[in-house]
Amino acid sequence: MPHETNFTSYSDIYREQLTKAILESRKLGFERPAIISADVHVSDEILRETSQLLSELSGLFDLILPGYWGNSCQTLSTNIFARLNQHGIPANIVLGNVLVNGTDEFEATLERLQCEVRLTEPLSGDQHVHAWISLGDDTVVDAALPPRLVKLYKAPQQLDGMIFIGRAGEMKARFGVQYVPLLVGTEFFARTNPPDPMKLLNTLISGRAR
Repeated sequence: MPHETNFTSYSDIYREQLTKAILESRKLGFERPAIISADVHVSDEILRETSQLLSELSGLFDLILPGYWGNSCQTLSTNIFARLNQHGIPANIVLGNVLVNGTDEFEATLERLQCEVRLTEPLSGDQHVHAWISLGDDTVVDAALPPRLVKLYKAPQQLDGMIFIGRAGEMKARFGVQYVPLLVGTEFFARTNPPDPMKLLNTLISGRAR
């Protein structure tokens, strides 16, 4: 079992990266509230509530996205973002990169994401980015990466039905996964690859979807 100090060290790096990602998003003209902050502690109790809610919604997510989830981070992060906020758990979408045992999984860079946001014509081709959810602090909520680890990195099969819900330091220590935040906010997909995740949240809040 890794020492707690190992958890803490990468969690500290993640918090710094998350703070920078929020600032870079503002520089790009993202005007919506960041919702989350690296400076506000997220308790283990909130993580447990998040886990319970997403467990209850797992059947719905299977209907929305049957089959393999490993290439569908946008759809998954959009739906998790909307459902958590609908149920009073503040959360936002984080865009960035992931290193898996040191391997650059998505080749995402801040410069590349900035260029995508600034494009004046519709984006064509794949986006080199990963999207996950954070509640702030050092937290990570990710439904797309676990099955990808099973398929591409021969991770234990039990991860295939798992949603990562925990802390960045824990993810590195347990799974060899380093999350690297670059931008924060629903406006990234709204501008580069609609639909806008905020539209789903507004629909849920208004009662037009369950």
